[in-house]
Amino acid sequence: MKKLIIIGGRGNGTVILSTVHDYNKKAFYWDKWDFQGFLNDFETEPINGYPILGKIDKETADKYQDCYFYYALISVKMNHTFLHKLLDLKIPLERMATIIHPTAVISDTAKIGFGVSIQPFVSVNANAVIHNYVQVFAQALIGHDSILNDYSYIANNACVGANVVLKKGAYLGTNSTTLENITIGEWAVVGIGSVVIRDVPDFAKVAGNPVKIIE
Repeated sequence: MKKLIIIGGRGNGTVILSTVHDYNKKAFYWDKWDFQGFLNDFETEPINGYPILGKIDKETADKYQDCYFYYALISVKMNHTFLHKLLDLKIPLERMATIIHPTAVISDTAKIGFGVSIQPFVSVNANAVIHNYVQVFAQALIGHDSILNDYSYIANNACVGANVVLKKGAYLGTNSTTLENITIGEWAVVGIGSVVIRDVPDFAKVAGNPVKIIE
């Protein structure tokens, strides 16, 4: 079994934990995750029955050299402002766990990086590339030949069209949809239920059908 620690807590951290539990129900014994607990700066009491192992800092992480880690602090609220938390830990990329729900359907020609989570009933189509630290939530669709760069975030039921590029940290809100052959800029935010029919600039916030820049 592979030891696992989640960096985060309630919210995305517990969603990842639920996916770990579902994965373990289907996996062979030697391929299961042995969940150890959380690193969290604010909580001290157990979360979902699992302990807080310490703060999110390099000294604490270094105590667990035999563990894999999952970084769950990427979200629309935290955006890139909390990214230093991950970078300061200096955890080798190969020790960042990729967690895939057993109901996800992933093409055998897709490529998946490190520190990725793929949640229930997600579909990842042919030749899609998902880089590192990407989160794809329940029932999302990733079209063929699309590229999701590091730290991008696909909320539940979002649809990424074919040949779409999400640049670093791009965020697609719940039930949003993109046209094919467009690019979503770095750390851009696409609002809930939006329809994206043209490129979105870096750091823009857009919403609507079709989307307009709102900030």
